[in-house]
Amino acid sequence: MASLYDITKGEDVELYRILSQAGADAELARAIIKRPELAATMIGAVREQLAPPLFSTPQEVLGRFAFYAGNRGWPLTNFLNPLKEQMPTDYVSSLNKVLTLDVWLGNLSITFEALAGWIEYEQRQAGNGYWRYDGLKSDGKHLRLLDPERYGIEPSVRWVEVDMLANWDKANALRPRDVRDPKTSAGLEIMTAYAVHPAYPPAIDYETIPGAWLPGLQVTLPGDEAWTHVPLLGWYGADREVRLNAYRDGSRYWDYALPVRREL
Repeated sequence: MASLYDITKGEDVELYRILSQAGADAELARAIIKRPELAATMIGAVREQLAPPLFSTPQEVLGRFAFYAGNRGWPLTNFLNPLKEQMPTDYVSSLNKVLTLDVWLGNLSITFEALAGWIEYEQRQAGNGYWRYDGLKSDGKHLRLLDPERYGIEPSVRWVEVDMLANWDKANALRPRDVRDPKTSAGLEIMTAYAVHPAYPPAIDYETIPGAWLPGLQVTLPGDEAWTHVPLLGWYGADREVRLNAYRDGSRYWDYALPVRREL
């Protein structure tokens, strides 16, 4: 980040002009000098205004999908026109109803790896990092759907919404094994949400925005008991990176929700 001292003399003069027009005067400037915390409050408010929107618009969601799927040669190009026709154009996402796509490439391992790669791509485009636990495998012996009938053998994609706050109980920290439901627990849809809304993961603070279990998926870690783990997606602020991990389904983490999906 460039220092304030790096602005040019002309920019310096323009900044003074703008502040003056906004009502700043010598008296206010001296007050800020005496109470520097006022400047921190002002700068914080400006940064909040400049921050990118947390969620992409429906048009942006479809655009990101079309671009990435096209570049990767996903067998989904025939779905673009139907998706455009079915797009809820006025939809406004919020934490409890995030518009996303349910992408299926005909095989769980292929889909999981493709979506993980998409998340990594979007974060690296934004200057952030990505980390994945190397024990999290996606072959048939190590990854399965909670609802094996969710998808067919052919590729598919459809609009869905995900409640990213569902089952977030900071006091009791619900366990995946206690609340997951094959018909509603989200899995791959959460991964797509992280990809099409790239500003969302860096906003995770675990106080107002939780990380996410992927309760619609079950994992066997090498050398461990079969199907006792669940993937998680979260944000590690110290390294500015999305992290894809897996923990036991009997674990309690107050800072992670167990999102559910809803059909549109």
